[in-house]
Amino acid sequence: MNNPFDFTNLLKAYDPQAFLKQLQGGFSSYQLPNIDSDSFMESQKKNLEALMAANQAALSGTQELLRYQSEIMKQAMADATEAANSLASSTSPQEIAEKQTELVRAAFEKAVSNSTELSELIKTNQEQITALVNERFTDALKEVKDSIKKMG
Repeated sequence: MNNPFDFTNLLKAYDPQAFLKQLQGGFSSYQLPNIDSDSFMESQKKNLEALMAANQAALSGTQELLRYQSEIMKQAMADATEAANSLASSTSPQEIAEKQTELVRAAFEKAVSNSTELSELIKTNQEQITALVNERFTDALKEVKDSIKKMG
């Protein structure tokens, strides 16, 4: 079965080097004064590498999230089966009520724990992606600043 959220093949098909060659070919056909085309191309290469790293981090985070959600679902099914068996073996209404109360409490605690864990996974992934983008943005600004200094 194909996973609609698996972009691995799409990312494998993308060739940043071919894109850079196309960009360089188009850029070199225009002779712009005071523009260091090698520096420009290197900067664009770094931008693409940062984009690919951010996309890979997003894909990895999504895969981890889906894996964890699958584990939660498997555990929930096992817990439901165990709860049904436990309730079926009960004989008195009081015992059934006590077991139901305990099952509801345990299910609630598990749901809160799972929700917290999922939130942490998402937060960690977002922080990783943000750090990658921020680092590249900061470097790109420095590259522009250095380029302007060379011109003047």
